[in-house]
This record gives sequence, structure tokens and C-alpha cells, in this order.
Amino acid sequence: MESYNKKIAPNDMVEFIHFSLDRTSAAALKWAREENFPWAHVLPDKHADSGLGKYAKKFVPYYMLVDKDGKILAEGSQAVFAMVDDL
Repeated sequence: MESYNKKIAPNDMVEFIHFSLDRTSAAALKWAREENFPWAHVLPDKHADSGLGKYAKKFVPYYMLVDKDGKILAEGSQAVFAMVDDL
């Protein structure tokens, strides 16, 4: 949350989206509400509709910076947050 609040939230050029790998949407929503996450969530039952499945990894957490055209710009938390600093 600290990195998000410091680097992502105030940056109008970046939107953080959580692609949930929880088994159910109910479990994903419960966790997100408990943690009070402020970002958008793609719930398991919406993976196919989101168009983001092609970016999904099978482990968490995984950070990826994608531009508006769908090109991957950076992967991994260090690389993503470093690139966000330059936006």
C-alpha cells in the first residue's frame, strides 16, 4: 500500500488494476474489502470479459506495466515502480 499511495495513486498516467486469482469472486471481494484496497478489481468470473487474461500470471503478487495499446513496458515490482517514477 505504501508504494501504491506514494507512486501510483497521485499519478494520472497510471491506473492500478488487480487481476484476482482467488478461486471465487466472493473470496476476492471479501479480501479486497477487508484490506480496503482502493483500486479496480477484475474478479474471477469476469476474467474472460476483461481482455486482461493474456497478461495473467499464475503467481502473486505479480506487477506488470502495460501501455494504452497493450504493450508490456515493464514486469516485476522493481521494474514497474522504477518506470512509474519516470512517467
